[in-house]
Amino acid sequence: MKSISKNLRWAVVLLAMLGCTAGQPLTFQDMNGKAHTPLAAKQPVVFIFITSDCPISNGYAPEMNRLAETCTAKGIGFYLVQVDPDLTPAQAQQHAKEFGFRCPVLLDLKHRLVKLTQATVTPEAAVVAADGKLFYRGRINDLYAGLGQRRPESTQHDLRDALDALLAGKPVAAATTTAVGCYIPK
Repeated sequence: MKSISKNLRWAVVLLAMLGCTAGQPLTFQDMNGKAHTPLAAKQPVVFIFITSDCPISNGYAPEMNRLAETCTAKGIGFYLVQVDPDLTPAQAQQHAKEFGFRCPVLLDLKHRLVKLTQATVTPEAAVVAADGKLFYRGRINDLYAGLGQRRPESTQHDLRDALDALLAGKPVAAATTTAVGCYIPK
């Protein structure tokens, strides 16, 4: 009984740190000012953390657009998450236009989703299952072996593999991988 009580207190503390109260879903504004509650949808959700000035993140734009289209067609929520605390909505809109992003771009300027998923770099993906548990966190694929080490093409598709496992009701082979990119600004 004590552990349940302790876990409940911890959950209330975590929710308070993230800016919400028990029973209320986390709400995020997108670059156009529209409110989103992605974790309340009771469907799997993909978040890819980005910044407008990270060349690695920007280099993944075509793949992020392909993933967004695929996920949406399969009933999976898909969001890009701008994490630069100094970014304005107008700058986010310009960045989205420049790279052809058609999915919602959330502004996580206070890093609530960053803290929740423990993301550290851009681009980094996090998949939250319909039950609210973090299913996968890590790289999109292995296009980058390290900083300044870009392969001609990727050979491992970690995020796609995780999504396939999730949709098949199977565990993911690697629930966490190391993403290569730019550190998320504080």
